[in-house]
Amino acid sequence: MNYKELNKNIKNNEISPVYLFTGPEQYIGHMMEKTLADIEISRGLETLNLTIYSDKNLDVSELLATCETLPLMSKKRMVIVRKEAQFDKITDKKDLERLTAYLEKPCPSTLLIIYWEQPDKRKKVYKAITKYGSVVVFEKLDAGELQAWITRRIQNAGKKIARSALDVFIQRSMYLANEKKNMEMVDNELNSLIDYIGDREEVTKEDVLLILPQSIEDGIFKMIDYAMTGDKGRALLMLSQFYQEGESPFGVFSLLLRQIRMLLMVKIHTGRGMPPKTVAGEMKLAPFVVNKILKNGRNYPLESLWDLMVLGADLDARMKLGEIDQNFALELFLMKIK
Repeated sequence: MNYKELNKNIKNNEISPVYLFTGPEQYIGHMMEKTLADIEISRGLETLNLTIYSDKNLDVSELLATCETLPLMSKKRMVIVRKEAQFDKITDKKDLERLTAYLEKPCPSTLLIIYWEQPDKRKKVYKAITKYGSVVVFEKLDAGELQAWITRRIQNAGKKIARSALDVFIQRSMYLANEKKNMEMVDNELNSLIDYIGDREEVTKEDVLLILPQSIEDGIFKMIDYAMTGDKGRALLMLSQFYQEGESPFGVFSLLLRQIRMLLMVKIHTGRGMPPKTVAGEMKLAPFVVNKILKNGRNYPLESLWDLMVLGADLDARMKLGEIDQNFALELFLMKIK
């Protein structure tokens, strides 16, 4: 199930004794565990009935003993095994057998939540959870879910935001375009935005532009533009500015390759007659991101993009093998763009 289905089950009081939280959006999982704690643990008694394991080398005996302990003056006891506890690293056969036995018959007065970002579905422990508990997959939000999330957060703060300002926030956040961006980062940006406007009710586009300055991804597009139009000097100047802002050569190179790959894929899809909205769905991007890529890449020949991907793959391998200096490789790559 996803977080929406979990929310629905919670509202219907259909709560499992064991949950496995997987997927990249662990931040949303933390929010859901708080919702469960508010329901299952008596207010003011959290310290007595909530145990969190976050240290490496999880002690399975201690974990199971805690799970078997009755709650104190509360409906349930909650036990949470965080990602940092490395549940997936448990290899001792006896420990695995004891865990599996508990999962097959969990204590009814305990709510156990286990974080396992990429579970091995072949393992007996995983199969026991799927059979006797519930698996919740916290994937990255899509464009519609992200819009709803941001709107709801702003409304909960007693503010409102126009659609144009919302679109700018989503664009500048880079959540839909950057797979490494998560909802914790987006929420931190939202908090900064809400704090900035103070007593004002409406969030404006100008507020968003101030709080979320132009991202390095936008700068990468400009750098490619300069290189494509033959202005290598300005492209190299932008590269120097990225270094001054703390970006590493390998980090800039990775972003550069990613932008070129996205340009290539969008041009291939649209070249086959696929409308931008369909391309957005195919690539799991927001429509405005695809439109922006099309606008930025309208002057980039498809053949040149293919050549750059081949060159980039070669330089990437040589950098990782230590056969070429990262700074030199990146400068060489820019000089080859035409």
